[in-house]
Amino acid sequence: DLNCLENTANTRIKQLKNKKIKLTKNTYSGEEIKKSEFSTLDPYLYFSYISEGINYTEGYFAADSKGYKIQLTGLPYNDADLYLSFIAPKPKETKYLPLITEEKPVEEENIAAPEAKQPDWQPLSKTLPPAAETTKSPVKKITISKKFTAIILIIFAYISIVFITFVYNFVFAAMPYKTPTNPLSFYPIVGSRLYGSPDLFFKLYDSQGQNFIVTSQRWSSFLKEYGFYSAVLFVLAHFIIESLTKQGFDSSLFLNTTLSLCYLFAIFGLIFMIAGYILDTLFPAPIFIYSDKGKILFKIVRKNKGLLGYSYLVLTDAYNAEYRLETKKIFFIRKWTLFDKDGQIAVIRENSAFKALARKIFGHMGGTLRANYLIEGKNESKGKITSMRKVTTNFQIDIDKPQAFPHTALLAAGAVIYTKNRDKLYAWFD
Repeated sequence: DLNCLENTANTRIKQLKNKKIKLTKNTYSGEEIKKSEFSTLDPYLYFSYISEGINYTEGYFAADSKGYKIQLTGLPYNDADLYLSFIAPKPKETKYLPLITEEKPVEEENIAAPEAKQPDWQPLSKTLPPAAETTKSPVKKITISKKFTAIILIIFAYISIVFITFVYNFVFAAMPYKTPTNPLSFYPIVGSRLYGSPDLFFKLYDSQGQNFIVTSQRWSSFLKEYGFYSAVLFVLAHFIIESLTKQGFDSSLFLNTTLSLCYLFAIFGLIFMIAGYILDTLFPAPIFIYSDKGKILFKIVRKNKGLLGYSYLVLTDAYNAEYRLETKKIFFIRKWTLFDKDGQIAVIRENSAFKALARKIFGHMGGTLRANYLIEGKNESKGKITSMRKVTTNFQIDIDKPQAFPHTALLAAGAVIYTKNRDKLYAWFD
């Protein structure tokens, strides 16, 4: 009867309190023991507690003049209420009972008396109804696709190769060679880039002790190059993040927002690149060559010549065209043709197709792939423009017949080549 069940439950609660275990009270009523009854008017009570961080619920009820105990492990009392509500004694007029029988009452022990007894803790799988097993979700195994792995390995190998060449050329940089010249010759002409300014600066000097400064702004180049590589970077980041989420990482609002931002920034990068091309086409930056006294020796302006060709006019301070330098941006190998007022005076051609193609993939690799040029001038003169194998930009211009044409022509040609076709540390752009 109810008194028997209450005595049994109170005895059990006393044991728990002696062990300093606190019962979980009902959220609304504050009572420790929850009392109820079935539709058959049989009494039914239960209580919950937490021991060593684990939730327990013990229930006691009577059915067909017999006492029963049920125990739930690992469930908060709110969930335990739900599971206990599934229990119902056999109606008096029904012969078969799906959940409770006299021979096997819900697979729980029969309580005959209010005897103090240590509870027999059982695994949750043995105390819960079979429906609880359906709540378990299988752990998804994380696998990395071969395509994703290959891309990461290629990026790692690329960065490693470029880094090694940079370190090597920084420590073991090539030194300028010495060329025997006649005391009256202006050759070799030596040039080096000056760093630390948003504009391009080069310092040149000849063998007669004259110094020159070459300068040109490069905002259009900045927009083109960094816009392009920003787009590539964010598209790659989108691919990596999306691949990781497909390999088992839960998607969240943060990840979805990041994926959207990657696409947005990639679009901005393309817009900047297009803006750079428009700026470079409509407002090409001039090149200025100053003497050591600060006077403008030449102003070099670009004139578009067809879709893929350019012509650079070397103007004096009186805006007279002293020289003209032409090139076509259609081949991997760079080629320049130099003219004066009387016609062609020299052809300047890159001497390595392998380096020209490799720079499109790796950049100049710390100076290893910098371009060298051969010069074929009038009066059967021959020369070369040699780029030093260094991290910084250093070059040297030489020719075997200094009297073939004025040295200022090659001075201007070198300024244009190393300003407009300078070797980059990153790939593709010249």
